[in-house]
Amino acid sequence: MIEAAALGSCVRAIGGRAELVGGALCAHHPALPGLELNRAIPVEQQVDLGAVSAWYAGGPHGVVAPPDQGALTDALELRGYEPVRAWMAFERAADVADAPETDLRVEETSDGAAFDLALSEGYGMPGGLFGSLVGHEGWHCFVAWAGAEPAGCGAIYVEDGLGWLGLGATRPALRRRGAQSALLLARIEAARALGTLTLYTETGAHGAEGPGPSYRNILRAGFRESYLRPNWHST
Repeated sequence: MIEAAALGSCVRAIGGRAELVGGALCAHHPALPGLELNRAIPVEQQVDLGAVSAWYAGGPHGVVAPPDQGALTDALELRGYEPVRAWMAFERAADVADAPETDLRVEETSDGAAFDLALSEGYGMPGGLFGSLVGHEGWHCFVAWAGAEPAGCGAIYVEDGLGWLGLGATRPALRRRGAQSALLLARIEAARALGTLTLYTETGAHGAEGPGPSYRNILRAGFRESYLRPNWHST
């Protein structure tokens, strides 16, 4: 639920669409075709895939399939959706985290341009979209600075005592300096100050080669694996 709320808020803030349709939060941004911002997250036990598909008007999109919704998985198969890389969901209490070693300075920011630069270069996406998220209701955005240069970014969305951490990225030229571990700590500390009780995040499931850098950073920050979440994509 907190991830769906964060996704909807984020997509609307940067000029996309997000609505509750057929028991799911459906999000779409025409300039950012990736699964991250073009997917449906169930918020009710029954999901009307016909209504979800109609909302996307035949355009490509993903559907999150929680492991306790077997009927949804069956319906996705029948409608021709195809499984894609699953994500691991994580959670932790908003208690004290160990400080990582880094030479970067991490601060909550009001500089939308710096946040957007770090995010767009880190993800290889078009720039000029995410600056509007800085200062938006419910959002707290952070930048890791290498001197006067924004090295990386991350954000937390807080609602009803819960927090979702996402939008973590590091500019390619400034990687391997501990930016994401430091940004995770800063957001955990901010959540504690806000009275947040529980934090959630996710990243791609690890493959045969083992967990990737984001996965390892999340575990080092004190999160625990919650459940493996399949993703399906329209064909």
